[in-house]
Amino acid sequence: MLSDHNETIRYQADSLQAAQWREMLDREIDEVSAAIENVEKRALAEHRAGAVDRARRFDGDSEKLRTELTDLHRMRRNLTDRFA
Repeated sequence: MLSDHNETIRYQADSLQAAQWREMLDREIDEVSAAIENVEKRALAEHRAGAVDRARRFDGDSEKLRTELTDLHRMRRNLTDRFA
């Protein structure tokens, strides 16, 4: 009986910690998404101005941020799948 109670407490603690991680990941997802929008606007402006080299740098930054965003979404999904 005590073992079941301890297991329940442990699971609740794990679930609470997972919820905190999800909140942190959600904030980071929002921040990275906003950064992507900003970088893509800058890239578009540089393309329009004919500054191809600068535009490509922004395009590269956007690609890196998109990779990071994909990883964040994967981590978020894994937490949800594990503790939903």
